[in-house]
Amino acid sequence: MRSKWLKAWTDWLGDRDLEMAIRRELGKQNYASVTARIRQSRLEAIERPGWVQVWSFTVESTLASEPIELFGAARDDGRSGTRVFLSPSNSDRNRQLAQWCDGLIRRIDRGIR
Repeated sequence: MRSKWLKAWTDWLGDRDLEMAIRRELGKQNYASVTARIRQSRLEAIERPGWVQVWSFTVESTLASEPIELFGAARDDGRSGTRVFLSPSNSDRNRQLAQWCDGLIRRIDRGIR
């Protein structure tokens, strides 16, 4: 029971507008958006006073009935909207994250994902 709850909590994005922006981008790129699962969401950086937030996540979706895992990044600016980046390549996502996080307050962890 506890591990099931922990998994659900870990995969919870917590921002409906951000989730809808990710699903819209999935649809634009012809991935299944309704049945997609957004996993491992994580706040990577923030700009004071909090208007700009940069997130990383993975998505389990399908393309032409084939399962696919995508690596994503989102730059959410409460004043001007959300930009979403999706790629099958983790290194491409990391490059985009580095660009969007430049100059922001970065999250520091003990381990590397």
